[in-house]
Amino acid sequence: MIQIVPAPKKTTFFQRDYAYNGETVRTSIDILLGEEEYILEVTSEDGITIIGGSEKAVFYGECTLEQILLQNKKRIRAMKIEDEPVFRYRGFMIDCARHFFTVDELKAIIDTMARLKFNYFHWHLTDDQGFRMQIDALDKLHKEGSVRLGSHFGGTHSNSKYEGYYTTQQMQEIVQFCAERYIEVVPEIDVPGHATAMIHAYPEMSCRGRKVPVETRQGIFKNILCAGSETTYEYLCKILDEMCRIFPGEYFHLGGDEVPKENWEHCSACKNAMKENGLESYEQLQAWLMNRLAAYLQQKGKKVICWNDALKGENLSKNFIAERWMDRKNLTLYWANSGRKVIMGDFYHTYFDYPYAMTPLKKVYRYSPYLKNMDIRGKESIEGLECCVWTEHISSNAAIEYMLFPRAAAVAQTAWGCGRENYAYFESALKAFKPIFKRNRINCAPQKDWNPLPHKRLGGVVKLLVTTLKGLSYQPKA
Repeated sequence: MIQIVPAPKKTTFFQRDYAYNGETVRTSIDILLGEEEYILEVTSEDGITIIGGSEKAVFYGECTLEQILLQNKKRIRAMKIEDEPVFRYRGFMIDCARHFFTVDELKAIIDTMARLKFNYFHWHLTDDQGFRMQIDALDKLHKEGSVRLGSHFGGTHSNSKYEGYYTTQQMQEIVQFCAERYIEVVPEIDVPGHATAMIHAYPEMSCRGRKVPVETRQGIFKNILCAGSETTYEYLCKILDEMCRIFPGEYFHLGGDEVPKENWEHCSACKNAMKENGLESYEQLQAWLMNRLAAYLQQKGKKVICWNDALKGENLSKNFIAERWMDRKNLTLYWANSGRKVIMGDFYHTYFDYPYAMTPLKKVYRYSPYLKNMDIRGKESIEGLECCVWTEHISSNAAIEYMLFPRAAAVAQTAWGCGRENYAYFESALKAFKPIFKRNRINCAPQKDWNPLPHKRLGGVVKLLVTTLKGLSYQPKA
């Protein structure tokens, strides 16, 4: 038996072995196959061949072959693998705004995710605690917005300056590195909330027009962008212009989560915008602003994503792809059943900044992206899955790797094959994947931490709640 993560769709074994001596693997393209579909054959007559519907598909076949060869150095069972994914969007998100990670650290994670057949890197680059992109048209964003005068969250209480941003060249380097592994970078600028760092650099983007410090704490803050100001829109378009030049992919993320509307309630510009555009609530005002930005991006050929919070006004453009993270009103269910696109980034199963006590590996593996009462149209509207790592509690590369791996592999299995019934095979296959973790120097969580016993899970969740309330940290292992 071979053990592959994610498991192939169909494997047929033959009653003979093939003696592999390191010869070149023959690859070819067959346009009759799907874009990500491949066929891998191991026969004594023809050696090893990979046929794919595209170069990307051939790459996935090579990733599968790599795992086979790691388990069988000299003799390989003759076989035929026919494989393709269930979902076209298989994403992972890393928050580099709260804590900054180097290009080399990101590359190790990206390469490992590529071997698991992920194909989208959602890069969270802006938040209250830092603006991490070089933007030449508005250079205060990276010169001032990337610097905070301390860190008082995630168990850290420091008054030391914290800074860092990615230069245009570095972002382009990541884009190229990803492209070589058939991963598209999905950049995110979070608007109109989580914008303290932007307002610090350019106070005129806010309702009050006052300079505020870059946040040193975690949380949800009332300093949000002014939705009724044309200056805000003009500045954001300048930012989008530069981001689109750096990130050429088809997807773009506008954030839209956790937006307290207090300042809008006292802003004449926001009230005027509501009156002039027939808007009945501040939730509709948020959607109106995001619709304007999405239309601007769509002119540049982008498909625009937002967090499901932006659905609350019920006037969001149907062209948005809604990413569901936590949706108590189940607005994403209606969105999907109406035939509109959804990405599933579920807080309870695919948020990996939370400890294994809260989200053990087995729970991630058994997650189904199909919501209760989701009809056939709704299921067909799921663009794909995404696992997320927010970094309020994570400040080191070793810690982020520990939290990601191996849980990301379980998401990969669901996104690729949607199989939840054979956890024993999956765990065994993870052991076979270890050489790839080792090669990339990934700090994968040890097996003893993957599925804590029930009493330890309860204790771990209680510890998480207590330490978070006290402003401490549950300290992911490094």
